[in-house]
Amino acid sequence: MTTTPESPHSSLVFTGHLPLTWRELPALPDDAELQRLEQTNLHILHTLFALDIHAGDYGEDPSAFTGASELKRLDFKVSLLLEMVGHLFAAQQAIPPERLLTLTVTDLTWRVDAAPPLNALLQLELYCNLSYPHPLILHAQVTEIAPSPTDFLLKATTYLPSQALQEDLERYIFLRHRRTIAHRRTSNSR
Repeated sequence: MTTTPESPHSSLVFTGHLPLTWRELPALPDDAELQRLEQTNLHILHTLFALDIHAGDYGEDPSAFTGASELKRLDFKVSLLLEMVGHLFAAQQAIPPERLLTLTVTDLTWRVDAAPPLNALLQLELYCNLSYPHPLILHAQVTEIAPSPTDFLLKATTYLPSQALQEDLERYIFLRHRRTIAHRRTSNSR
């Protein structure tokens, strides 16, 4: 990942499959609703960060924490329980299908069968983790539509009203990117 001076967030990219749905809006919600949604999004991201903390994340030195293997075992059990409950909860909801997408702090790119018009306002619901099946609700404007023979590649620029939400999205993207790299390394070493 590299950062260029003209666009400091351009290097933070997550590409993967996540459940996503969207709908076209005639206008953005009012400021009070946007602020309420932002607080909800911050809460969801903070919950996801808490779920991602593992008992074994104490560095390279296992002696730095006594009882680390026991904590890892308990962490695994709690994570498994949360995942099972999350899947039960998700089964009760209408979770949208997973889509291959690219997420940055400023935009989201994905393929669609039928594209909304250029500059259309969208409300996006992005499910970041099915162990906690609450969607981030983001608002975006369609900025690019690239047709292909079978579908369209859609790019929408998100409205991020606060620095706090931008920072938490950066952190989420970074953690997903780091997890992808770690998974590749584990797969390649087998």
